[in-house]
Amino acid sequence: MGLGPAHLTGPIMGSSHRRRRERRFRRYLSRGRLSKAQSLFLRHPRLDIDAGEPPPLHRSCARHDAPALRLLLCLGADPTHQDRHGNTALHAAAQQGPSAYKDFFLPLMTQCPTAMKMKNKQGETPGELLGWESPPEPSVESEEEEEEAYREREWRQKLQEELEDEWQEMLGRFEGDEDATLDTPEPESFSAWTERLAREHAQKRRQQQATKRARHPKCPSASCRSWQQQEKECRLFQERAQAKEEELRESRARRTQEDRGHCGGDCNRTKPMGDLRKGGHTLWCFKDIPWPCLGGRDPEAMAAALVARGPPPTDRGALRKYLRAQQVQWHPDRFLQRFGCQIEAREREKVMEIVTALSQALNRHAEDLK
Repeated sequence: MGLGPAHLTGPIMGSSHRRRRERRFRRYLSRGRLSKAQSLFLRHPRLDIDAGEPPPLHRSCARHDAPALRLLLCLGADPTHQDRHGNTALHAAAQQGPSAYKDFFLPLMTQCPTAMKMKNKQGETPGELLGWESPPEPSVESEEEEEEAYREREWRQKLQEELEDEWQEMLGRFEGDEDATLDTPEPESFSAWTERLAREHAQKRRQQQATKRARHPKCPSASCRSWQQQEKECRLFQERAQAKEEELRESRARRTQEDRGHCGGDCNRTKPMGDLRKGGHTLWCFKDIPWPCLGGRDPEAMAAALVARGPPPTDRGALRKYLRAQQVQWHPDRFLQRFGCQIEAREREKVMEIVTALSQALNRHAEDLK
């Protein structure tokens, strides 16, 4: 049975993840983030910390980064690892001169004395780069330190293996990548965007309505009145309108009687303005005009009498409406148009003079109400 694409992508994905983690490990070292580098190696102990060109040990020596060198040696970096020129980490430390002997050359030589005999592609050993004719013999103390360091490395390696086994048993191996969080998410489609906005808007409207109902609860007795109460109010309104209409009718009849009383019982002089129509058999004189006051000599008094017969001063709206009707009735042009043919020619000028003065007096009363 042949292998499908799923069997081929597994190793490829694993190697690509491993190379990406190794690059991130070297980046942490170069930026001085040693705790990050150490935690990354503890999560993935199978990383090749000697990978890269130049290798991390060589780069630490070239950068004079002693903490990074100590961390790499503690994590198990190989001092005998050679770069493309055949140089080991001891070659890189020796190239930095005598100032790098204590912090770089000596720890590497103590960690791996056999690296002192390794030659690069030019045939040089680390001791020859330092100017030594023969490499110094390691002392008893250095051998003891080397053995103690070896035991420490063995112990740390066992701890790492146990930690990895426990991780795989309880939580499973972490195959993700920290850089995956930096990947650009898939863009949202237009339909998904509109649906999301509609959902958010509907949810916001529901929350606002719920808050409004909680702050202002409805009062059933005030908003939902019964039809009996509405019918009662309508009946009261009609009764008040009828009473007002009867009151107006009585007041008009009373004013008519007063006007007839002012005219002294003369039928010709008590005729209302509506009886002055064209086609009458007799012409009207000055005394035959139904003036508001007896005699019709004082326009101001007649205007005051008309105002007194109107609505009370407290009802300014009704009083203004009443005065507008009187202004129309006693306007000189309108009066002449309606009754000019019924007035004698010799009396017409005198009548129009009083009508004009009465109209001006009514205009002044109307202006005072504004």
